[in-house]
Parts: sequence; C-alpha cells; structure tokens
Amino acid sequence: MDAPTYNQELDAYLSSTGVVDATLYAKLAEAYAYDAASSVGWVEAKLRILAARVKRGDLVTLYEPTTQQATAATSEGAFVVWVKKHFPGARLDPRQPNNRWSGP
Repeated sequence: MDAPTYNQELDAYLSSTGVVDATLYAKLAEAYAYDAASSVGWVEAKLRILAARVKRGDLVTLYEPTTQQATAATSEGAFVVWVKKHFPGARLDPRQPNNRWSGP
C-alpha cells in the first residue's frame, strides 16, 4: 500500500473509531521519536483527528504503554494529558508556534 492510501485509510479509521491500539501507538511513538519535521507533523495530524473526536464528544480509546492497557479519553483534558505525556511538544493546534526544535 502506498503512503497516500495508507494515510487516507488511517485518517478514516481514526475519525470513525478513535482507537489508538498498541500497534498504532508504536508507529506514532516511532515517528515522533524520529524528530524530523515531517514525521512529527504526521503524528500531529493524527492527534488532531483524535482531538476533533473528543471535541465532538465522541469516545477516544488510547493505549497506555506503562500499563499496556487501553484507556478512554472522555474529555479534552484527559486527551491533552495523554498527548503531553507521550508526545510532549506536539501541537494540537497548527496555529501554535512550534517550539519543539532548537535548530534553524
């Protein structure tokens, strides 16, 4: 499967289910740890899809690697706490300044 198709399918999956399981969490964490603008931007785009679900009042189920369990984020606050814990510096609002990188 090519990258554009994969991203379209992943976006649709996240939008309709709101589920980040262990496998998807590992992909997000790996991309975020790579620390390149494109990979971090990819993670941020997926997190924004989940944030939109939470704002609509839809359930989001998030993998918690410390317990190896899924947890439900039923509020924006709970979702933001999870994001800050696992993806510190990620911008859920693309208008926020990007302070993640110290380089030019």
